Amino acid sequence: MLNTQYIKSITDLRLDPAKITRLASQSDNPVYIFNRGKPISVLLDIKLYENMVERLEDALDAVEMKAFEKKSKSKKDWISHDKLVKKLTKS
Repeated sequence: MLNTQYIKSITDLRLDPAKITRLASQSDNPVYIFNRGKPISVLLDIKLYENMVERLEDALDAVEMKAFEKKSKSKKDWISHDKLVKKLTKS
């Protein structure tokens, strides 16, 4: 259930954007912005947003790693360290 303290209208945002951004930055809760009774956006503290993005990226990396581990790997897909070094130094 949404806490009504963190529900604001688009009019509230237009009239006092500093107050709404302060509410988001001083809390771990998102501030939901509504227009005509419908949610249109969410305002988050930057640290909370960056943490969410980092966790999402970690989760996506884990999914990709699991898919990679399941993929069949043949010797032709791999090159030796020496060949890699030679290939990189040619560039």
